[in-house]
Amino acid sequence: MDKRRIQLRMIQFSIKNTRVRFDFTFFAVMAFFLMTDGGAFGFSAILACALHEISHLVMMIIFSIPTETITFYGAGIRISSEKIERAPRLQRNIILLAGSAGNLIFAAVLWVSGEKIAAFINLFTGIFNLLPIGEYDGAVLLRNFVIRRCKAENVDLVMKTAGIISAITGTFFMLLFGTNPSVSLITTFVYLISSFGLKNR
Repeated sequence: MDKRRIQLRMIQFSIKNTRVRFDFTFFAVMAFFLMTDGGAFGFSAILACALHEISHLVMMIIFSIPTETITFYGAGIRISSEKIERAPRLQRNIILLAGSAGNLIFAAVLWVSGEKIAAFINLFTGIFNLLPIGEYDGAVLLRNFVIRRCKAENVDLVMKTAGIISAITGTFFMLLFGTNPSVSLITTFVYLISSFGLKNR
């Protein structure tokens, strides 16, 4: 796929020095949420995703790390900055953990205030992003750990195995303990399992 075709799949604009991109898959997934679970779930999911990324951004601002690109795509929102890789390891890990920490703290606040569905969505978002799958925070954290502990030739195998196991385990527990599990949540896990396998061929 050439650069022109990739650009046609996205709406792009700049805010100061930050490039903002909206992939068509982002709108497709949001429409799917709205159709299968109603407006409340879709709106809460968008807010949970936004809170997650804002938490990352807050820590990046604290550590004076500029944001280069923000991409909205089917699996969520991705923030890119080459300077993160050059930051001290502790700062990188704090930035990666900040997103899920924000969701988990807000989930507790929502639960206490009686907003059970919104609390569950934030809890799910926080835990989901810690799974070692694809480009999620958990995968980056695990890869950073594995690179320091394993031989280079074993890193990809460890990451692929951890990703598949966590996705299957998450689906199993959701089906086993969930009451009337959301169709969109089940579909999301199935999508992750299949796309992860294709990506790592």
